[in-house]
Amino acid sequence: MRRAAAAAAGLALVLAAAGCGGDDEPEPTAGGGRETAAHTAEEPSRDMGPATAEKAPQPTKTASPEKQPGGAGDEEPARSQAQFTGRAGHVSPSVVRVPPYIAVQVALRSADGGAYYLVIGGRKVGAGKSITLDGLRPGAAYSGRAGGGGDVRIEASAEPGP
Repeated sequence: MRRAAAAAAGLALVLAAAGCGGDDEPEPTAGGGRETAAHTAEEPSRDMGPATAEKAPQPTKTASPEKQPGGAGDEEPARSQAQFTGRAGHVSPSVVRVPPYIAVQVALRSADGGAYYLVIGGRKVGAGKSITLDGLRPGAAYSGRAGGGGDVRIEASAEPGP
């Protein structure tokens, strides 16, 4: 019984010791890790192979962050969405409220497959398309007309943010 317990304890000790270490840190030298550049220069080289000149690694030229994908200038400007939907011959909603000063992306979709369009801000947008209009001052609005009749309006009266 004692032998089995001693064998199990010995096996556990061996397994625990095998699991220790494994990191990639360099081992300390016999001098206690105090080896200096002057000390290593005094020792002769023991390498007897042919001498080859080692090239120093060349620094790689990295593009500035502005020239990398996603760098400065690749951003899209802030804009709010004014989504209109054509269904059963009508475009809704009739009024969309957006935050002031932020560009407005006007999108029109057809829920029933019909051909719909809007004329708003002096520009025309068809179903499945979108246009971007300049931001509005507080209280200002874009007024427009849906193809086939009906008025639509985009008002700068919403508060920005989530």
